[in-house]
Amino acid sequence: MEQEKENTFTLDSVVHEMDNVSEGARYLVFSLNDLNEKRKRLQQKVAILNAAELSFVQQLREEVAQKEEEEA
Repeated sequence: MEQEKENTFTLDSVVHEMDNVSEGARYLVFSLNDLNEKRKRLQQKVAILNAAELSFVQQLREEVAQKEEEEA
């Protein structure tokens, strides 16, 4: 489902006018749009978490290497 304009959406390659569908269908369109926005925000959060994880792994490598150098 894809919303093209404020008053239309595309479902199965067919463009539908919001004014020509039921209240239930409009609710579902708005709900799907809300879900898509939430998914985008979550994907951004996951990207930030992944970047933080990589940073922590790199810091851990540096800490381990530093300790090994001190012991050598």
